[in-house]
Amino acid sequence: MQLPKYNPKKRRVTLKKCQEPGCGCEFWGHPIAKYCEAHKDFKTRQKTKKLSDSLEVRNMFFKHCYSDMIEVKFRCCLDGCNSVFLVKILPKQFIYPRFCPIHRNDFKRVNYIRIQKRKTAE
Repeated sequence: MQLPKYNPKKRRVTLKKCQEPGCGCEFWGHPIAKYCEAHKDFKTRQKTKKLSDSLEVRNMFFKHCYSDMIEVKFRCCLDGCNSVFLVKILPKQFIYPRFCPIHRNDFKRVNYIRIQKRKTAE
């Protein structure tokens, strides 16, 4: 049996730019390399913070002094939706959903607004 000769692949080293914002230094690296030697370790890279919405965008504050759990009816805060939904009010909790269960999903809420605009345009 004849074995093929071992032929190591040539290493494709190219001149690349570091992808770290503000660095821009050039280095020799493999085509899939993104960062220079200084930024290879993730501890030396900039941390990106996630943008968070305020609580009041999706929720409402309902101040109460109930000591027992009770159910209260709320009206959906979305324009054009007049549905009523039940919310269990718990003691020492003040943040509750602003929208009915149908419109709590961001996509469904935006889709409902788009449909309402189309209906008013007709």
